[in-house]
Amino acid sequence: ADLRARFGDDIAMAAESEIDRLFTDCAHGAVPAAGSCYGLDVIVDDSIRMQPEIYIEAGDHETLLHLGRAQFARLTAGSLHGSFSAHD
Repeated sequence: ADLRARFGDDIAMAAESEIDRLFTDCAHGAVPAAGSCYGLDVIVDDSIRMQPEIYIEAGDHETLLHLGRAQFARLTAGSLHGSFSAHD
């Protein structure tokens, strides 16, 4: 609901077939966190930016990239930011 309020009603999760077409150099279902490298707009939840260490998929289901907070901030500097996730 928060994403729709900010970006409009025409926002939804991508289907796996769409993901496969966008990330042809990645394993099926492995979505890279660096969408800007693929010409995509990226939305970063503020709670992620506050983590001291961040691990992101590296294009497959076996490899993780380990980033510190400052490295992640540089990687996502041009991204949209907001509070969209819910914690139980």
